[in-house]
Amino acid sequence: MKSNILTVVVLLAGSVLSQAAEYGYLSFTATTTNGVEYDDETITLNAGDRIEFTATDFNSIIQLTLPDSSSINLDLGLLAGNTSNGTYTRAQIAGPCVLQMFEQASGGFPPPIGTVAYASYKITRAGTENSSSYITVPSNPSGNFELKLQTSTDLETWSSTTPGVFPYGDNAKFFRLVMETP
Repeated sequence: MKSNILTVVVLLAGSVLSQAAEYGYLSFTATTTNGVEYDDETITLNAGDRIEFTATDFNSIIQLTLPDSSSINLDLGLLAGNTSNGTYTRAQIAGPCVLQMFEQASGGFPPPIGTVAYASYKITRAGTENSSSYITVPSNPSGNFELKLQTSTDLETWSSTTPGVFPYGDNAKFFRLVMETP
């Protein structure tokens, strides 16, 4: 019986962990000739959230606006790891901040009407990462262990629960596996 419960718990934990990252895509087409055009979509990162750009065209820029309203423009190509010397290092940006992509005139010339700007990204929200997605049970010729599933809404107070179907609600739900030996 315990092996069946263990299997269900591991599958439940794996499905929760697989939802820790959000993937998205920013894209817009240049429609003006004024030299700078902003995308109408923004990305908001809360404190501790991290974003990593996985692909982009070479002309796009992302404007990072901090909570104090100061901002800086960053080259999306460099953030995604595109370099001219062959090295590849992808950068991450941590929140809190708001990000907005735009196209900027190059050499005084605006991007041609119809130019498509794009960037794909991965966001890891604060509190959704776990250091591992499994529990290792060391071999022992005698004795038993107990595996417990616990749930929390604040990552501080934990309650025992059983594997099963859980409703979505207004509060976030966190799960952890705890192994105890008697």
